[in-house]
Amino acid sequence: METKSPQRFSLDETLQVGVSRRTLLRRAAALGVSMPVVGGLLAACGGGGDDEATTAPQATQAGGGGATPGATEAPSGDSTPATTPSSEAGAFEYEEPQNKGGQIIEGTFADAKTVNPVLVSDTSSGRITDLIFNSVITPDVETTEPKGELAESWEISEDGLTYTFTLRSGVTFHDGEPLTAEDVKFTYDLLMNPASNSPRTAELTERIESIEVTDESTVVFTLKNPTAPFLVSNMVYGIVPQHILQDVDPAELAQHEFSVGTKGVTIGTGPFQFEEWIKDDHMTLVKYPDYWEGEPNIDRFIYKVVPDQTVAVQQLKTGEIDFGPINEASYEEMKAQENVKVFEYDTFSFTFYAYQLDPEKTTLFQDKRVRQALFYALDREAMIEAIRFGLGEVAHGTMPLISWAYNPDGLEIKYEYDPEKAKQLLDEAGWVPGPDGIREKDGQRLSFSVYTNAGNQVREQYITVFQQAWKEIGVECTPKTEEWNAFLDRITGSKDFEMFLVGFQWDVDPDQTTMWATEAYEGGFNMNKYSNPQVDELLKQGLLTTDQEERKRIYTEMQNILQDELPSPVLDFPKAIAGVNKRVHNLWPNAVDTTFNAHQWWVDA
Repeated sequence: METKSPQRFSLDETLQVGVSRRTLLRRAAALGVSMPVVGGLLAACGGGGDDEATTAPQATQAGGGGATPGATEAPSGDSTPATTPSSEAGAFEYEEPQNKGGQIIEGTFADAKTVNPVLVSDTSSGRITDLIFNSVITPDVETTEPKGELAESWEISEDGLTYTFTLRSGVTFHDGEPLTAEDVKFTYDLLMNPASNSPRTAELTERIESIEVTDESTVVFTLKNPTAPFLVSNMVYGIVPQHILQDVDPAELAQHEFSVGTKGVTIGTGPFQFEEWIKDDHMTLVKYPDYWEGEPNIDRFIYKVVPDQTVAVQQLKTGEIDFGPINEASYEEMKAQENVKVFEYDTFSFTFYAYQLDPEKTTLFQDKRVRQALFYALDREAMIEAIRFGLGEVAHGTMPLISWAYNPDGLEIKYEYDPEKAKQLLDEAGWVPGPDGIREKDGQRLSFSVYTNAGNQVREQYITVFQQAWKEIGVECTPKTEEWNAFLDRITGSKDFEMFLVGFQWDVDPDQTTMWATEAYEGGFNMNKYSNPQVDELLKQGLLTTDQEERKRIYTEMQNILQDELPSPVLDFPKAIAGVNKRVHNLWPNAVDTTFNAHQWWVDA
């Protein structure tokens, strides 16, 4: 739980590191873990062979095509350029196509959940919808500033409340029907309808007062209050066809043939058309010859689900897949691979775990001292070194390293590793060791389960380390894993958990309303029912000004509250590592939008 489609603010299922028995034993000392725990890590890795398991963060944000910039500047003020990937071939060095046709196969460990951009809440679904659909606005991959995709231009009123978008002419859906302003209004009405179960509903209804179509190519959004990141945060969702979905009950949207993938029905305006979806095997898209930016160079894009991480890295080596994440353990090896370009870069992604704060589900974590104690007990530096091979940073606060709001020096609490402080906090909270060493209070044991998604080796290893580290302070934690979509349903649907660990990716703008605002529990990503009126107010203040320094101050104040209350501790900011076969040209994995120029991708004959 990491863009033009709702991959922005999305739960992130990325392919993570797996290590060999030999490597893990060598690195166990860095964590100070015992041999039984090493055995647990090996079990989580899937066996005891010496082969390295594979593959790591894809962690891309979706975006859009290389459109002409809009008529106005972003309301969020000046942006710090996003970090671009480093590779042996350089970044964004366009090559004129020397060949037409062929295909690109991307490897993934987690299948998509939907092909409807209104419903997307995960990385895999976002990757697919980014290729099928376009958005009104997309963030520029080099500056993170908004630029027009379906919008040819836009104007913002002096009071910052009214946004008037003029759409491009000549844009058609894959069935040949023209895109109009009515499609934009219809999409946003659907996003804002609670019955649709879109994860964007809470934020959009909080921000948008009305949407009006004034003519075929003009749509006007009126906001309730000035919202600094409105363009790059809220105008980036894929536009769906009104003529296909207008008679569909929003409550039935997820089961409709458009959402589950149906050739000729699942249509957008993007460079590729839906062809077929064999669940847990592959999804095939084919080029849309009449794409408004120009006919794509390749004929097909295949999103291939591989059975495990070892297979994924092996297929990058053999060329069975052209593009995919590389795990940290294989990073050095893959840099020496002659047929693969390796990209390594910081992103807007992070790893976090969440305490269940709904007292009707559990009362274990109501005292913030318990939440703080558990975080102090984790040696995150050692975890990153041992499990991520040092390819990541300990998180201080909630802002990613490449965000202009990143301000670790402004944070009052850093949560350095301190197990003695952890024990002290638990003692103060009244949790005392019982006969078996597990702490108790009022007849209740400090014992719970923590879920993560099966097959993600970093996360599996992280929660196994949780188990050992917390046992040493008198806390019993039972690691549990689930298949990705079942896990996603648990944490975003039933919310039946005591604790979970997952990845997430922020927007290019530092607004974090979708995770921390009270109203984001329903229709957002506040999955553990955190609520603090002061945080709600600071989030609102952060949207009302375009002054970047003032926003940075506000978000630092917000983070200090979050660091104290610690509803969902952010563990790390991992680096993304991706491999691209050298037969593939003009495909550049990056932190903002890997698919921004998909129509320009080409492959050697």
